[in-house]
Amino acid sequence: MGTEAKIKKTQPMIVAFISVQGSLSLTASAFGNLYTFLAKEGFLPAGPPSRLYYNVPGQVPDDNLKWELRVPIAGVCDPSGPNERGLGFRNLEGETVASIVHIGPFSIIGDTYTAIKSWVDQNGYKIMGQCEEVYLNEPGNTPPAEIRTEIRFAVKKK
Repeated sequence: MGTEAKIKKTQPMIVAFISVQGSLSLTASAFGNLYTFLAKEGFLPAGPPSRLYYNVPGQVPDDNLKWELRVPIAGVCDPSGPNERGLGFRNLEGETVASIVHIGPFSIIGDTYTAIKSWVDQNGYKIMGQCEEVYLNEPGNTPPAEIRTEIRFAVKKK
């Protein structure tokens, strides 16, 4: 189940990130590595974490799946990385995105992806980049029916 799709502008930000190639089952350990890196570098999170997909789960073998976890940080630092463990910092520009919030377990998130892609097409937009999921509450500590995941794609008018 999802909320209504809409167009919005994201804010520029600095993120700590970890680049991963492999199964989504690596998510918990990757988040652990990312938050440990953040703490060692002396930064605090400044917003909800997100995941950027460079290819599509289910369309490539799990070992070839490429994705990146990101956490906005409070403070200023120079872009760097990824280091040998895939960790670094990156400046993100604000961008125009199509956004929808999926409410519920990840097992049914595909319906919300279908809805936003259809909405983008029906409203005269074109997807211009990878998909990003923003985790608005902590999936590990939230009942599945209450998990809130913002799905967004960078878009432009056709």
